[in-house]
Amino acid sequence: MPETNITTILTELKKHQLPLWHEFPDFNLYMDQLVSLSNRYIEPLTGNKITPSMVNSYVKKKIMSKPLKKKYQAEHMAELLVISLLKTVYALDTVRTGLQFTKAKYGSAIAYDHFANYFNELLSTITIVDGDISNISPKDSIPVVEQFAIQAVLYKKISEKLISDLPQG
Repeated sequence: MPETNITTILTELKKHQLPLWHEFPDFNLYMDQLVSLSNRYIEPLTGNKITPSMVNSYVKKKIMSKPLKKKYQAEHMAELLVISLLKTVYALDTVRTGLQFTKAKYGSAIAYDHFANYFNELLSTITIVDGDISNISPKDSIPVVEQFAIQAVLYKKISEKLISDLPQG
């Protein structure tokens, strides 16, 4: 198996962006359509696929809004994309709390577009603290792995604290 250097990993990852609200279909989707379209965005970013049973579980746990007559809209697509990304880091209860708060405060479209724009911006500007990474291979990447791991731990802890302090209601 050929080695992939970090530049290649970042270049490939940066090819994928979250869509903005206005790019969502302006018609209702059935479950299979929602899952298929969502996977086009999520799978390249997380390596994981969304399944219909996951969607049903998110609706049952009230993390995602209920569909209207088994049809899904832009709000559902936005929720599913955000849930799918955030669940790689946070417990679903934490994701639900954050989603409920931001949707109540800003509305679904504004909250989602802010998330997507910020995600896309950060994705396009990922940098390595210790300079040039163009020739770093996985076997030499320990300092870079440490940087990302430490950032992940610190950012997760800070954001979990902020989410836990949100007003409940």
